[in-house]
Amino acid sequence: MKISLNWLRDYISTSLTGAEIADKLTLTGLEVDELETVGSDFAGVVVGEVLSAQKHPNADKLTLCQVNTGADTVQIVCGAPNVATGQKVAVATVGTTLPLTDKDGKPFKIRKSKIRGEVSFGMICAEDELGIGTDHSGIMVLDQALVPGTPFGEVVPPTRDTVLEIGLTPNRPDAACHTGTARDLFAVTGETFTHPAEKLKAADVTHQPDGNPAVQIRIENTSLCHRYVGIVMKNVKVQPSPRWVQNRLKAIGLRPRNAVVDATNYVMHELGQPLHAFDLKTLRGPGILVKSFDSPVNFTTLDETAHEVPAGSLFICDEEKPVALAGIMGGLNSEIQDDTTEILIESAWFDPVSIRKTARTLSLQTDSSYRFERGADPRITLKAALRCAQLITEWTGAESVGPVTDIHPVAPQLKQLSMRIARAHQIIGTEIPQETMISILSRLGFEPKAEGSLIHCTVPSFRPDVSIEVDLIEEIARIYDYNNIPTTGRISFARPPVTPFDEQFTTKLHQACLRLGLTELYNNSLLPENIEKQLSENEAAKLVRTLNPISRDQAIMRPDLSYGFLKSAAYNFNRKATGFRAFEIGRVFRKGDGNWIKGIQESKSLLLGLAGNKQDQHWQHPAMPFAFHDLKALVEGLLKQLRLSNDVTIVHEAHEALLKHGNRAIGRLYAVSDEQRKRFDLDVPAFIAEINCDELVKLASNLKAVRYQFIPKFPPFEFDIALIVDSDLEAVKLMDYIRTNGGNRLKSVDVFDVFEGKSIEAGKKSIAFRLIFQDAEKTLTIEDVNTVIKKLTAGLEKTLGAQLRG
Repeated sequence: MKISLNWLRDYISTSLTGAEIADKLTLTGLEVDELETVGSDFAGVVVGEVLSAQKHPNADKLTLCQVNTGADTVQIVCGAPNVATGQKVAVATVGTTLPLTDKDGKPFKIRKSKIRGEVSFGMICAEDELGIGTDHSGIMVLDQALVPGTPFGEVVPPTRDTVLEIGLTPNRPDAACHTGTARDLFAVTGETFTHPAEKLKAADVTHQPDGNPAVQIRIENTSLCHRYVGIVMKNVKVQPSPRWVQNRLKAIGLRPRNAVVDATNYVMHELGQPLHAFDLKTLRGPGILVKSFDSPVNFTTLDETAHEVPAGSLFICDEEKPVALAGIMGGLNSEIQDDTTEILIESAWFDPVSIRKTARTLSLQTDSSYRFERGADPRITLKAALRCAQLITEWTGAESVGPVTDIHPVAPQLKQLSMRIARAHQIIGTEIPQETMISILSRLGFEPKAEGSLIHCTVPSFRPDVSIEVDLIEEIARIYDYNNIPTTGRISFARPPVTPFDEQFTTKLHQACLRLGLTELYNNSLLPENIEKQLSENEAAKLVRTLNPISRDQAIMRPDLSYGFLKSAAYNFNRKATGFRAFEIGRVFRKGDGNWIKGIQESKSLLLGLAGNKQDQHWQHPAMPFAFHDLKALVEGLLKQLRLSNDVTIVHEAHEALLKHGNRAIGRLYAVSDEQRKRFDLDVPAFIAEINCDELVKLASNLKAVRYQFIPKFPPFEFDIALIVDSDLEAVKLMDYIRTNGGNRLKSVDVFDVFEGKSIEAGKKSIAFRLIFQDAEKTLTIEDVNTVIKKLTAGLEKTLGAQLRG
């Protein structure tokens, strides 16, 4: 948000410099991001008289002028087509710095120069060269009554100004204007603060919808519009606003239009209340109706853009049609024209949530919606309309017609808060005198009253962010200045909050991928719109398109992470890389049942990718490209690190492998097709595994916590047994039985030999197992283990038909 210091000083009499004001505001919470000087004070620019204007002897499009600058007559070479003898003009004398920049970006300074062989002592200026307009078609021709040598700053108000760029937080709608910023500065300095609309009163106000014969105002949707003020004005002359007004609007980045539109913009940036002016002759019937529709509405706004406005959005309508999108932008069908003579000034209060929802849906944020969606002051509505009418009267000679209409179905209820003085001292960390606290709250508009150990306050309607006791305490602390609060020499740290499990798991997953030697990728989540041509009809139907894409290259939300990996791989191989191992953790989007946004399924995904060679060519061995089993080994290694190798299995199918938990697929491993590699100009083999991170989080949340165990003091005891079993019996069944019945001392069991041959009966095979036993209390002996072995062999023979091999 931009604040003009020239404008700000209208409301607070301060001797502070721009830099000092910026420091004060920053300490109050209105952080000033930038301090910029704009415009010019016209130092060195004077009124000149062109005594003669002759064709330049060496150039067809240049004129050689003799100019009286009051102090001297000088020669100036001019390139404007409209320069003529006898004109009074604006002359920038030698040494003057204009509000322009040269080709190197430095301030443009007038110097004595030679142009096509003729010396020039200055410059006859156009509007844009002085920073007071955009016209560059010719030089400015001034009033003939002006005396040569008169400083130009006495003819045209100087445009020089200092502009503060404030990074306004969403909770401070009151400071989204010059008077709100001045109020905070007043709270700090105590210097005189003047509110421009404080004493404005209407001669006649009606609260009846038909109270003004010129226009009848009705509010149908009172839940979204709590107040609507209308002022009818006649004899309006649509002409430029005063130049000082234009200078202020341009300083904060607004383009002046005409006196009526400029007045609405001026009041919005002065008081924080958005307004709109309708051309009365374009409204059908005498009525204005504030309503919403049950179905979408096609509506063209002032910027000549057609919108399909969603059902439920609030409109301002005449008897036949919508004429404005409430709180956001007026309609093209009711804008102020050059021949407008009668207008209706609108000032209203609209529901912030409704305005925010409509503005976001249409991707249409305006200065008006910016303020309404943060919460406009419901008590400034009438005064803002009166202030606007006052300015239009001063600037155009217009006059109000009939009573001011103020329809107010929902009156604001001011909050009452009490603050404990002792609690304020405890929170702030120092004892601020009660008189100081009352003074601060009073300057901020809270009407404080002391009662014993309490201070009672009425929260002003322009501060919707203040709702509890600690908010009042914060108001005192920020105005008192945190730098004035002494340190105690003792710092206490609050216990950090527990990080959610899914964030902990994502960190663990990230670290595991790095340990596997993978490079992390960060890719844009938006894909080019032509991506759908590369997909099947079924896949393309699931793509999520953005409503207002930045460009055609960023129009579709990514359905998976493969595009970013292949693009990154191609980039690396085009720069002589021979192998590429990478991972990415990011969100993907598809149409479907979603938890966050209806119709959009959003999930977090993990991509592991390999491309090119895992081993480069060497005199000792040939190059070895990555293969599918390398990707499988990579996934298995990751699952092992995550302790999920027992919960997730890799199941091979026709042209890919699926990662499954039970019967549910949670990921897939595949080789990138030749067609897809060709699209990315990738001529090396590539393999991708993409896994649903949300599913991994669910599995990991069920794992038992890892607990520390002492390293046993006593050595393990190894025991080998060989079993004769049917040749079709799987070894895993034997291992499961041994693990289940081997007791607490059995630490591991592995197969180390499988044998079928002449010494084994037909239809049988021998499987040898190595069992490792260990006890935390003693060194095990053969007697300790034999008991377990006998039990196991007897059970294996009985349940699985396994016989101990001699």
